Amino acid sequence: MLPDPLPTDPDELEAIYQEYVSRDRTDPDEFNRLMEARLRAWGYDPQHIKPEQLLGLMEESMNRLLVNLYGAAQSAPDKESQEQLEEIIEQAESLRNQINRAFIEDSSLPDDVKRDDHS
Repeated sequence: MLPDPLPTDPDELEAIYQEYVSRDRTDPDEFNRLMEARLRAWGYDPQHIKPEQLLGLMEESMNRLLVNLYGAAQSAPDKESQEQLEEIIEQAESLRNQINRAFIEDSSLPDDVKRDDHS
């Protein structure tokens, strides 16, 4: 069970997030509550997030993931583990490139196409 209320400090929320996602079982409602709190702590309105904001967050998340993967590959206990991590790194880099392409494509759309009709 997550604390109620959740803290508003991004670092505290990150620590809670890291602990929560490492659990064997998570509750989807609790996870959504935690994700919304993280977004608010970063200055985003979870109910009105724009596509370009979401793509930026995805890119940032992928960059953090890659930094962790590079560190894990460098400290891998054996060659087989290192090769497996390098394969995962290649897949993550490919995904990051896809996110970047989507961000560029979204940025090139006219404003009336990007308009959020729900706000």
